Amino acid sequence: MAEAWRLILLITPLIAGAISILFSFRLMKRYRTPFTSSFFYYMVFLYIFGTYSVAGAGVLEHLLTRMEIDQKVIHSSGLYAIFLGIPFLALAKYMFLRSIMEFLQKKPTTSFAIIYFLSLLGAFVLYGVYMVRLTRFELGEYQKLIQIQRWVFSAFMLTVYLSAYLYIHLSTSKLTDLPSKRYIRVFGSWYFAFVVLCVTPLAFIGYHPLFQQIFFLIFLSWHLIPILFMNIYLNKFQNLKSELPDDFETRLQTFVAEHEISKRECEVVRQICRGLSNQEISDTLFISLQTVKDHIHHIFVKTGVKNRVQLTNMIR
Repeated sequence: MAEAWRLILLITPLIAGAISILFSFRLMKRYRTPFTSSFFYYMVFLYIFGTYSVAGAGVLEHLLTRMEIDQKVIHSSGLYAIFLGIPFLALAKYMFLRSIMEFLQKKPTTSFAIIYFLSLLGAFVLYGVYMVRLTRFELGEYQKLIQIQRWVFSAFMLTVYLSAYLYIHLSTSKLTDLPSKRYIRVFGSWYFAFVVLCVTPLAFIGYHPLFQQIFFLIFLSWHLIPILFMNIYLNKFQNLKSELPDDFETRLQTFVAEHEISKRECEVVRQICRGLSNQEISDTLFISLQTVKDHIHHIFVKTGVKNRVQLTNMIR
């Protein structure tokens, strides 16, 4: 009976994680936004890490225990599995932070990306040094390293999601009470709750193996909640890609190149072609109404059109 429950607790998050990837992929295809694209890759990398490292390490340790293999070999196998999954975890968290920034119409700077990946590369190399020395470890040292691994993982999770949560609130503090502002703050709150719920069972894994199953369940299953919330928001405040011609993006990029339209002006043109009003464009792009009007004026001057209809006809 215990084996059956363990199998259920293993398969359930794997299925939930696969469904989350499917839903995020559909959102990416349905809405042409950098935010949904980055979030999809976040889900993919996180799922790879979860299935390969977390689930794989647990299954491997369980099988080796049943085979009565030496405890040092069992612990080292789990450490190696986590070690090989670190690059996927690093990519996942980077894409999550990138998706938050892109929703706020920003992108990670080159310096941020360099510092982020160099820091994780240093941690990866340090971890690798310990892997090389594994044969010299005593059993107590293995257990200590596993505990350190959990604390480092918890600290990394807290740093990423808490930083995202604070970044969202600081970036939206000067905005008016817009639907997009409320959405991204609620979205950030879902992931703040996610990291708290993940870290809590990690702190008690040493007391009972059930906590490891609970952690894995939350780690892959929780994302269904913010994804469904994301779907509701996009359905309500974003027009569908299908409402635009299939070759719209190609035409838009040609139009932008011909008339020397800036990236921000390009976003304004895209929203105009979707039929959004000035206020709706302001809400969607997190810019003031006057800034929208200024962009539209510059676009009209560059293209020589007099109204939105003429502008739209040039692209459609």
